[in-house]
Amino acid sequence: MRLREKEITDRNEIEELLKSKNVCHFAMCDGAFPYVLPTTYGYADGHLYIHSSKKGRKIEVLKENNRVCFTVDTGHELVQGPLETSCKSTIKFKSVLGTGRAIFVEDPEEKRKAMNIIMTQVFGKADFKYSEEGLRDMAIIRVDIESITGKKNGY
Repeated sequence: MRLREKEITDRNEIEELLKSKNVCHFAMCDGAFPYVLPTTYGYADGHLYIHSSKKGRKIEVLKENNRVCFTVDTGHELVQGPLETSCKSTIKFKSVLGTGRAIFVEDPEEKRKAMNIIMTQVFGKADFKYSEEGLRDMAIIRVDIESITGKKNGY
């Protein structure tokens, strides 16, 4: 990281940010071009979990290359600098950037656990019921995180 004074070095602060948000931007390698989607997610035990249909571009891309990148951010409070120069204006924010491998979860119990993690993070509760058919027909993508960094400005 170029600006070390903005780096979040406390792993707990990074994890709290990951646990407190509902949407991440999930990037994949689609041949020669990146493919990025905003998606709901859940974070627990060093893994990101994403719910998906078993069909679609995201699934096809991940079958070809399971390397992914994700980012979660918060804040976005604009801080205007002196009027005579725009160079001193900035944004107050916190962000996390991670890379890893996307793994398709097949075990029904792990799928159920992942859905509970996602639903708790997104809706604040996990007392949902999942049918066997529903679990079978959904894709759960677990991101095994390989690297993660955090950055903040204005905090």
